[in-house]
Amino acid sequence: MGATVLALVAGAAGFGGLLLAGYLLYVRLWGDSPTALVVIVLLFGTAGLYAGWILGMLVFSAVRGPGDEGGAAA
Repeated sequence: MGATVLALVAGAAGFGGLLLAGYLLYVRLWGDSPTALVVIVLLFGTAGLYAGWILGMLVFSAVRGPGDEGGAAA
């Protein structure tokens, strides 16, 4: 349960970090364009979801540790 919670927190942080970077880029370059906001949210949101998933999987695997399901791979 602890590994799942930590993985969710790490994934949310990865997603939020990239979405925040996209928002800051939007404010700095195109502060009043709704079209640019949609494009930025789509691009950075998609990248953030992927990065959050990867980060969550890494944290989950690191916290959970090696399993006892048959030993080393052949």
